[in-house]
Amino acid sequence: MSIKLAKHGALVTGIDFAERMIAIARRNGPTGDFRVDSCSDLATVSDAEFDVLVANYVLMDTPDLPGSMQAFHRVLKPGGVAVLVFSHPCFPAGSATLSPGHDGVTYVWDFPYFKPRKHVDPPWAHFRSEFTWFHRPLSDYWRTFVQTGFAVVDFEEPRVTADRYHLVQTETALKKSLACPYSVAFKLQKTTTSA
Repeated sequence: MSIKLAKHGALVTGIDFAERMIAIARRNGPTGDFRVDSCSDLATVSDAEFDVLVANYVLMDTPDLPGSMQAFHRVLKPGGVAVLVFSHPCFPAGSATLSPGHDGVTYVWDFPYFKPRKHVDPPWAHFRSEFTWFHRPLSDYWRTFVQTGFAVVDFEEPRVTADRYHLVQTETALKKSLACPYSVAFKLQKTTTSA
């Protein structure tokens, strides 16, 4: 993501909790400023340092959503924008199977949707080891955004369009993509002092 943004003229600061990921970023994108840090506090970032913050598939992996949103708010300039993309909490991809008629997707939930909880999933798809993520209802995300001083400017459930079908790797994946959203995308604007 950092490399793509830099190619469009952005001055990029990349943050990751894993030193190995930062080493890869420095090797592949030497024009950026890459730092090992936690999104829960962003200790290496000054107050009001950025115009735009992009968190791509981050928020469902942080154990401290309020802390992360307060840190995001702190590092943005007044009126700054946060673009947040994360797994759709209503439609967990790991629990999805195509319905028998291939017109829809079936989900198996082994817990109540409204109960936030930590998950440790076994390896699947491109994941080679167990990974931890946190389920939260969509309303919990929305409420946290507003409580930490952001206005929700836009919201989208990205979907694959006909001109992009060729980018989907398998017919099964395309059918799943057409049946339901895998992600949510928020555009937030810093409007107030963080709560």
